[in-house]
Amino acid sequence: MVKIPNEVIDRVRQAVRIEEVVGHYVELKKRGQNYVASCPFHEDRNPSFSIHTQKQIYKCFSCGRGGNVFGFLQEIESISFVQAVKRAAELAHLELDKQFFQDDPGLQIDPQKQSLYRIHEKVQEFYAYYLIHTQNGQAALDYLHDRKLTDDTIRTFGLGLAPENSELVLAYLEQEAFSQKSLLESGIFYLDQQNRLQDRFNGRIVFPLRNRSGKPIAFSGRRYRPTDDRGGKYINSPETDLFQKSKLIYNLDLAQSEIRKQNQILICEGYLDVISLYQAGFQQAVASMGTSLTRDHLAYLTKLANELIFVFDGDQAGQNATIKAFQLTTEFKETRFKAIKFPQERDPDEFIKLKGAPAFGQLIHQAFSYYEFYKDFRKTDFNLKDAQGLSQYIESLLKILSTVQSPIERQLYVGQLAQEYDLDSDLLEEQLARIQPAQSPASSFKQSSKTRRDTQATTASSSSGIASSLPIKSQAAFQAEKVWLGQLIFHEDSWNYVNQQKQMPLMYHSFAQKAFNYLCDYYYEGHPFPLTGIVDQMEDPQVNQLLTSILWDHTPLDYQVQTMPDCLAIIYQAFKHQEIEELKVKLSQYIKEQDQELAKETILKIMTIERQLKKKN
Repeated sequence: MVKIPNEVIDRVRQAVRIEEVVGHYVELKKRGQNYVASCPFHEDRNPSFSIHTQKQIYKCFSCGRGGNVFGFLQEIESISFVQAVKRAAELAHLELDKQFFQDDPGLQIDPQKQSLYRIHEKVQEFYAYYLIHTQNGQAALDYLHDRKLTDDTIRTFGLGLAPENSELVLAYLEQEAFSQKSLLESGIFYLDQQNRLQDRFNGRIVFPLRNRSGKPIAFSGRRYRPTDDRGGKYINSPETDLFQKSKLIYNLDLAQSEIRKQNQILICEGYLDVISLYQAGFQQAVASMGTSLTRDHLAYLTKLANELIFVFDGDQAGQNATIKAFQLTTEFKETRFKAIKFPQERDPDEFIKLKGAPAFGQLIHQAFSYYEFYKDFRKTDFNLKDAQGLSQYIESLLKILSTVQSPIERQLYVGQLAQEYDLDSDLLEEQLARIQPAQSPASSFKQSSKTRRDTQATTASSSSGIASSLPIKSQAAFQAEKVWLGQLIFHEDSWNYVNQQKQMPLMYHSFAQKAFNYLCDYYYEGHPFPLTGIVDQMEDPQVNQLLTSILWDHTPLDYQVQTMPDCLAIIYQAFKHQEIEELKVKLSQYIKEQDQELAKETILKIMTIERQLKKKN
């Protein structure tokens, strides 16, 4: 395999900003010159993931993961280093020689999957052509135009039409010589009773279902003629090696850029709702794949934006779906969830057509919180003229209020509720406290102070973050190893000291020894200083954590010759202290066995080592 030259890797690294790349995957918040976010690699309730913009590295102070832009892409997309360089180059709009990638195993898609991707690509190509450029597609095209979709929108979303006759699309695919097995595994085709291949979407307008990279991996077909009563209104591809219905979010490929800009996601129920909103300028709209929204959907989407708005139909079913969606949100404390309520049971598509984009923008501005939506939605479920009915209604509202995080927001709602129904607000507060005791101002302040102290401590020293995830036996040795390795990474003169040693120095911790070994190999390969590029292809997670921590903490200082022997002296002491502890264990055993000779010999060894340590000090 042709190796990617270091100068090419450096060119790609310099062309991309890590904060822009990471911003494709998580919602970033500016903190001074740097950025913070909830870590995408573990459940992270308090943002512990940081990006150092000057050093162009990231680090999670909770789980310890860290690295540069290539390491992030490798981790988040589970790809090889070569793939990460390729992906970063694509984001930077750089064209690299294909010879660097053609033999990489990570870029070699399983032949069967490659065939499935190709089938979907060719079928979408055919469906789109058949809709727009044939007489048989005119009725379906007219239907879409009647739904107020423009030709540009139709092309953007790759909409198409599946012919009534399956032979047409099969003939188009003949040039690719796909096997019948692959065509069946694509989920687009099935065998009829005569054992002939049939297109399951015959006579339907087809919506390509694309992954986050924009590749079609499945289809959804919609009836469009009033006389067509075959099957349901929509039919979807069955699940395949490419397509898992519960994991795909419709339109995320097109929406992700606008989501980053708006820091907001509009979550719809249907494809046409998403397309109508997109066409009207609300390009941060997505939809779950014709299924109920799940916790997994929310866990993924909350990493992309700070505000999620449910844009479900205004009918009873849509409102029920909204309440169910809200019920999934309570664990996501850092995200704002709201919902739009459409008048006269409209759906988003209908509302946009009737009222236009400005009116829809106003609905977004006026979106309801969980409590506000629930309060309005449940009102008709109770007899509010009856004392018992009103009491039950109020109690149901207080249960929702107990989930509101902000004490101020909670108090405002209690005040409004008391005023609306002429109730004592203290009584409501008392009832609310029974459901979920509210923190007193003092305890709330203590908790927030503790949180601030914890955050400051974590931010002040990355050692605390890395210590929680590395097996550190001696803090003194660990700090000395970090300084030693940092000198070797940033100061070329430090290697003169290494080269003068009769024996290669040893590190106390095994992961630090590995880091030193990797660093020696990297240096003797002739890489330029500083040797920060060592993290590019570091596959050992512990070594990567250690090196990233060193890069993160590094402050430019002049090289001090004495630093190197001082570090080794501390590491030497750690080895000797460990030796003493091991001898003490043996001594206890010899005393228990009443072996006086070995016990005496061991005591002398301990005393000798302790004298050596005193001399060193």
